[in-house]
Amino acid sequence: MGALILFAKIETGNCGFGNILAGEKCFGKMRHGSADPGMTSEQSGGAPLQQSTAVRGSIWWTFAGASVLLLVSAMVYAPMLKTSAPDGLRVFGSFWASGWAAAHHQNPYAAYPLTWIFHLPGHPGNVVDLNLSPPAMLPLFSALSFFNPDTAAEVWTFVSAFLFIGCAALLLWEYREHIQHRQILWFLLARAAMNTLGLGQDYSVFITLAVVAWVLLERDRQLAAGIFLGLLIAFKPNYALWVVLLVFCGRWRASAVAAGVAAALCVLPLALYGPGIYGEWVRAVAGDPHWFFPNEVSITGFATRMGHPRIGQGVAAALLVVACAVVVWKRPSLRNTSGIALSVGMLASPLAWFHYALLIAGPLFAKRWDLVLSLVLLMLMLPFAGVWYLLPVCYVAGYFLWSAWREPRVAVA
Repeated sequence: MGALILFAKIETGNCGFGNILAGEKCFGKMRHGSADPGMTSEQSGGAPLQQSTAVRGSIWWTFAGASVLLLVSAMVYAPMLKTSAPDGLRVFGSFWASGWAAAHHQNPYAAYPLTWIFHLPGHPGNVVDLNLSPPAMLPLFSALSFFNPDTAAEVWTFVSAFLFIGCAALLLWEYREHIQHRQILWFLLARAAMNTLGLGQDYSVFITLAVVAWVLLERDRQLAAGIFLGLLIAFKPNYALWVVLLVFCGRWRASAVAAGVAAALCVLPLALYGPGIYGEWVRAVAGDPHWFFPNEVSITGFATRMGHPRIGQGVAAALLVVACAVVVWKRPSLRNTSGIALSVGMLASPLAWFHYALLIAGPLFAKRWDLVLSLVLLMLMLPFAGVWYLLPVCYVAGYFLWSAWREPRVAVA
């Protein structure tokens, strides 16, 4: 709490507490480089411009410090992901085993010696953590299986760290005139980033694809954006909602390219592994109890843990309908459309982890955060689970839906 208020003071200069809550009012003064829009920087003594330059310079020091901490964390976690360790290679072991099986024409969605098997308190028996990634990711895992698993896990950990740092640098450069210290710290030091490194997870790949696609969309590079979007939805089909809704904010070319790229990547496993590969994947997903994990943040998963799966499915379907209706009716800005798609895509999915919140970083970073949003998102940095991770995602979805609803409706030509 104290750190957030300190950041607010640093970033807003002489603005009052009411301006901190408003957020963007202070940014309007700082961004244009003078306290009075009618005065030049020379007439005003150049102080606001110097202050703005100093703030923009200090944000790079914050980025550098957070990046160093993330790399140190990677150095700590990498030696822990070993085949000889008590927990083995963790999730990365499941990826490696799945890739090995696919390369040797076996079922990649079955358990093998390196598949992570562990005990979760409150869960009957052991949890067999099968790879549930879509078949489009199997060529990547197959390539990893040609390397020693211990070496591959270590390289994977550092690649993930550098992907996080690269995404933060890209967002920092894109929004260098108004980005806040708290936003950089939230992205690089959130539990989602640390947990990704510690488990050998693949979330950094999806986050990178989402961030790059977002920046390209912001710059209206629709063809390039469509390629990254196509990769994302082939690897994580629950984000197909983003591609669909982009049509209603004028980015139909990006959607068309994304659909083509995703279709090609989804057909590729049929040629590589045979027509039965999708059946094996569906059976693995259908029989998996990942909803039991408290850091699973889909509405259906949460309701299933509470003993009411049907209610969860109904609420998720209703939220999906409302989100689509708002976008189709209002045709909101790119930021609000994308924020709705990414947050609702998490909540309405059959399975979603709290780590996916970092995929929303692009739309979230496009504007400064007020104190309420900062405090809500801070919950994703804390070592809690369950509803404490679900609530921030619900708030973000409501934030973007309300922002879209307040926009004037764009008439269809």
